[in-house]
Amino acid sequence: MKFVYLYSALIANILTNVGFKMSALNNDTPSKKWGYLAIGLVFGLINSVLFTESLRFIRFGEASAIFFALTVIGLYGTAYFVFHESVNPIGLVGVVLITAGVLIISYSMQDSTMG
Repeated sequence: MKFVYLYSALIANILTNVGFKMSALNNDTPSKKWGYLAIGLVFGLINSVLFTESLRFIRFGEASAIFFALTVIGLYGTAYFVFHESVNPIGLVGVVLITAGVLIISYSMQDSTMG
């Protein structure tokens, strides 16, 4: 349960970046450009609030490591599946290494306490 805030912040962070990407793709239509940018900024605020709340339950270093690593993985997947950007083998190796790091950090948290 203590990870609900952190994973919710992760989703909001990915949606923040999707809003920014959509804003960039709609550069020729100012209303869409600024609308998507505003949506991205709202999700950015939600992301910040949720991440801050997660720090009540998870140590800062661990929360940050998990959050930023999973953000990279989430954005990589979003770029590929939503925006149809290319993926190369070196990038996939990076995603595997990041995933391994997150699993190691998560495993190390099982016996740790807030301090």
